[in-house]
Amino acid sequence: MKAGIILLVCAALLCGATVARAEMDLDGMTLEELYRAREEIERRIDALEASDDRVYVAGSYLIGKDIPAGDYVLVEDDDAVFASVIVREGVTEDSGLVAHHLINRQAAVRLGEGKWLTLTEARAYPLSLAPKVEDGNAGEGGYVVGATLPAGTYTVLLNDKAPLSSYSIYDGVLGSGEQLLKFEVIREATDVTLNPGEYIELSGCRLAAKN
Repeated sequence: MKAGIILLVCAALLCGATVARAEMDLDGMTLEELYRAREEIERRIDALEASDDRVYVAGSYLIGKDIPAGDYVLVEDDDAVFASVIVREGVTEDSGLVAHHLINRQAAVRLGEGKWLTLTEARAYPLSLAPKVEDGNAGEGGYVVGATLPAGTYTVLLNDKAPLSSYSIYDGVLGSGEQLLKFEVIREATDVTLNPGEYIELSGCRLAAKN
């Protein structure tokens, strides 16, 4: 019986056209054509996996090889219990620790070339693909001002039943040599102005844009 399969491939693999959804009759292809198609598909997969246009799931990665160096937003999985990111100088657990950060909803971090990344119960979004605040309201977590959160003036609101509410503002994302610009424990609503390039972390509180 003739087998047909629908594959999402680049038509350029065999005919020089743009990306398309093509129905390939595998039974009608010669062995040489099948080998060529497999090689081109594997080459395309490798290219996509090495690009910035990919979201990386929990796991371990060599930065610069398995995942490109750069800025990422780490978002905890829906069922996460202890989401975290660990960056070491090498593969083994006794390698020098570069960074260890618990992820509260989400955080932004810079990953340096040649380091070893271990991501637990979270996903890593390249900054260009990261979820963005569209309505001016941001919950707990870390936000890159001008990238995932618009610059401007916000009201910091306490979360109900939070034992402690605080926010921290840095001049860059975690792992970028960032400097703490402001840390405040709040007991009532307060206003804050955020500038492009800054990074804010919210714990036990949330943001609402000022009208």
